[in-house]
Amino acid sequence: MRDHTVVVGYGTKGRSATQAVCAAGLRKDQIVVVDPSQKMVDAAIAEGFTGVVGDGTRSHVLRKAEAHRAGRVIIATQRDDTAVLVALTARQLNPNTTIVAAVREEENAPLLKQSGADEVITGAGAAGRLLGLSVLSPSAGRVMEDLMQQGRGLDLIERPVTKAEVGLSPRETADLVVSVVRGHRVLGYDDPDLGVLELTDRVIAIVRVPEPEPPRPGITLT
Repeated sequence: MRDHTVVVGYGTKGRSATQAVCAAGLRKDQIVVVDPSQKMVDAAIAEGFTGVVGDGTRSHVLRKAEAHRAGRVIIATQRDDTAVLVALTARQLNPNTTIVAAVREEENAPLLKQSGADEVITGAGAAGRLLGLSVLSPSAGRVMEDLMQQGRGLDLIERPVTKAEVGLSPRETADLVVSVVRGHRVLGYDDPDLGVLELTDRVIAIVRVPEPEPPRPGITLT
């Protein structure tokens, strides 16, 4: 495999991550799940993914998952110290891959970035912020929860700028653009350095996912 996605850990976080990337358009045959539990790997295989049984902190296990050729590595282990070791091993095997990891405690996030993770998601912190937002503003909490559930309602997407949008401001596009990715910078829609959209930009926007059409009644032949 090449340019695929390796998911290390197939607990609640790992399963949610695979569901999210599949809802965003990634094919199941481009996802490899690594977990020390045979039961978890069997569950991943039953869902249509490729599975590797083993410890994701071990280089030979990640090599079985072709992590050295992967385009993305998602670390969703149960323990923060394990996540750090997985990040170190994955980065050593593949200096160019994108590594995204989840941690339980915010204090461990800097260590994980130093270990090679490009982005770190703090599970406890994110859940706590959503709880606080929901108790103060239930409606805002429902909107945030909707954004977190890929494939229905409102989705947060990243896409390239179209030729028709070049020269426009983010507010003049059809989508609700919240940020613009320009090179290695992420600029807010109202950033004074942004100016107008360029062809090489990418936009992060909130879009509404169309409701699926109801199934048409079948015709019974007698």
